[in-house]
Amino acid sequence: MKQYRKTAMLTGVLFLTAMVASLVGGGLLEASNGSSGNSLFIVGIILEIANALAVLGIGILLFPVLQSFRISAATTYLVLRIIEALACLAAPLVLVAFSNGTEIRMLFTGKLIPLFFCCGALVLYSVLYLCQLLPRFISVWGFIGVAGIVALNLLNIETGVGMFLALPIILNEIFLGTWLILKGFHPSKIESYAI
Repeated sequence: MKQYRKTAMLTGVLFLTAMVASLVGGGLLEASNGSSGNSLFIVGIILEIANALAVLGIGILLFPVLQSFRISAATTYLVLRIIEALACLAAPLVLVAFSNGTEIRMLFTGKLIPLFFCCGALVLYSVLYLCQLLPRFISVWGFIGVAGIVALNLLNIETGVGMFLALPIILNEIFLGTWLILKGFHPSKIESYAI
């Protein structure tokens, strides 16, 4: 039981780390205008790499928890998080490696990362909803957030409306991370499935 509590806390920290590193890192890279000598650029690259590592860590930490409930979902979620982490890692590194890195980066940030993020989130929130590891409203909120990201990417919205569509999943992941740190998984559900 203590193992699952520790896993929940670490996973919560990684959810918050990923969210902050992604938002701040991406913002700094935009603000630097691709100037690789700029300190904003360097910090942005570091934060986006931290995001990639946090995404990978979430998948690894949640694998044994999800595996206790749905083995195929746990494997699918881990694979999707690994691919997402690789895309998150490639996105900032193409700016360093290629002169036209901004265009290549847009492929990762505008298509690949959202695709694998949304697929992984649907798997995670489905298991959380079905097995009631967390209160169901968190999963429902997550589904709404994923729908916003799908709409954002299908409609190619880049204005303030885009932020409005992204806001539900941003707030959901912040809430989810905080919930995992403070309360963890539903104890009776963990006990009933614990090996």
